[in-house]
Amino acid sequence: MTCCLVRDLLPLYIEGDCQKETERFMARHLEECEECGELYRLMKEPLELGAVRITEQAWYEEEESRFRQKYYGVMLTKAACLFGAVFMIMLLVNLLL
Repeated sequence: MTCCLVRDLLPLYIEGDCQKETERFMARHLEECEECGELYRLMKEPLELGAVRITEQAWYEEEESRFRQKYYGVMLTKAACLFGAVFMIMLLVNLLL
């Protein structure tokens, strides 16, 4: 149970967001427990994101196109309904006057 608690608190401990008593407990546990200590060293080590390249995939453009068509189609339908409702109200007002 203690290791589970320590592993849950590791991100807070690394960021320095724990209380002093919790920090002392964590430090003591990380010195004693080899597995948690190794996990702490791995989590504390910065990641090299410079080597990772995010590329746009071809399907992204197609998905965006489908989304826009659907979104603008819904907007156009709502606008047409609103226009029709306003037209009917104006026609009724015109007939009553």
